[in-house]
Amino acid sequence: MRALLRPRAAGRRRGPRRGARGGGVKLPVPAPPRPFAAPAFRTRVARGGTLLRAARWGKAPTVAVAVSFPEGGTSYDLPGREGISEVTADSYLGGTGRRTALELAGAVDDLAAVLDVASGFDAAVARLGVLSRDLEAGLSLLFEVLGDPAFPSEEVDRSRRRQLDLLLEQRSEPDFVARERLLRQLYPGHPYGRLAAAEEDLESIGRDDVARFASSRLHLERAVVVLVGDVDPERALDLAEAALPAAAPCHEEPAPLEPPPEVEGLSFHLVPRPGSVQANLLFARPALLRSDPRFPAAAVANQALGGGASSRLFQELRERRGLTYGAFSGLIARSLGGHFAASVDCRTEAAAEALDGLLSILSDFAERGPDEAERERGVRYLSGTFAVARETPGAVAHDEVTRHLLGLPEDEWSTWRDRLAACGPEECRAAARELFRPDRGVVVAVGERALLEPVLAARGPVTVWEG
Repeated sequence: MRALLRPRAAGRRRGPRRGARGGGVKLPVPAPPRPFAAPAFRTRVARGGTLLRAARWGKAPTVAVAVSFPEGGTSYDLPGREGISEVTADSYLGGTGRRTALELAGAVDDLAAVLDVASGFDAAVARLGVLSRDLEAGLSLLFEVLGDPAFPSEEVDRSRRRQLDLLLEQRSEPDFVARERLLRQLYPGHPYGRLAAAEEDLESIGRDDVARFASSRLHLERAVVVLVGDVDPERALDLAEAALPAAAPCHEEPAPLEPPPEVEGLSFHLVPRPGSVQANLLFARPALLRSDPRFPAAAVANQALGGGASSRLFQELRERRGLTYGAFSGLIARSLGGHFAASVDCRTEAAAEALDGLLSILSDFAERGPDEAERERGVRYLSGTFAVARETPGAVAHDEVTRHLLGLPEDEWSTWRDRLAACGPEECRAAARELFRPDRGVVVAVGERALLEPVLAARGPVTVWEG
């Protein structure tokens, strides 16, 4: 969810804002969206089956490299070893067969490069940012890290402790606790329902577990390598293919991930937080795959509903009624599923009115969809920010990794703005009606139990999560 804006002081009267409508002030007319021509990718399949993709993009003398391992994400954690994907990703920079962690860090710094490995729900991704002139050396270093990791026991232990420390920090945040409980109910029994690992699983992970996970799930023959930046695409492919290490074939195939189960009905959940003066309210329901033809219309409708400060949720709950610190919504895509979510943070004493307001706005929006002004503003915003968000090679490389991971067509980004512009009122109303209605899904509240439990109980049975 978006970071919340600073709350308005309670009871404070605000005068007209500078530049607001009225008072003879003439607002500027928005400029047309910046042109965007999607880069043309070249493709090659290297030895062993590694897929290579390269494109020239950007004006700065840099290249971004992303290596995606579609079976290396948290959804593929080993049984009884939840969190191993994060520990493994964090351990890659602990040294190689040739270099210690300190020597590896020095080699990265000598290139003025950035190199990291991270794990998400559906994949693990290694990223390299390097000057164009140093691409060959940077690729050599990247594939040394990925192809010959040492995973020293002491470095694995440090990575595991970092994950444990991060978990303690995250669970001190109400918003994280709310999302953790929400996902568990929205994706029952499915890996998508796990936002963080259990402490006991993290404690049990050792060096051999990490080495096994890396060799079976983060194998280069099943990776996708994307190179974007100030370089001839054919030269980039040549350099990448030459740098790929010769590796033994991987014979261990992970079990395919099953689609998440359907969720029926609307359930209410409370996570007590004694003494809290703030309530965190979240709603989520199953939505659609990113590859669904309805996604552009759903994106426009969501932008109108809760995509920013001009959206209906924000304007109604925060600006007009002063109930919340912020109110937003979003569409979250996974490779085998997706959901719609809306969040409200408010004073505890305003929770009943804020929850009623949130659900009633969702119901009304699902029934009627965005009005014409909201729809047009949503299309303008999504079209206008699209090119700006793709100015860097790293952003374009990320897009290509995402496109491949989610099974999107080759022309996904070149046709995106045209498909947004084609989203008429009826398409947006239909998307809102099918995807945003709060008739099924999960509502989670975090805060003072004595005050919040009656708010939820007025709408249905409440499950209280202690501890």
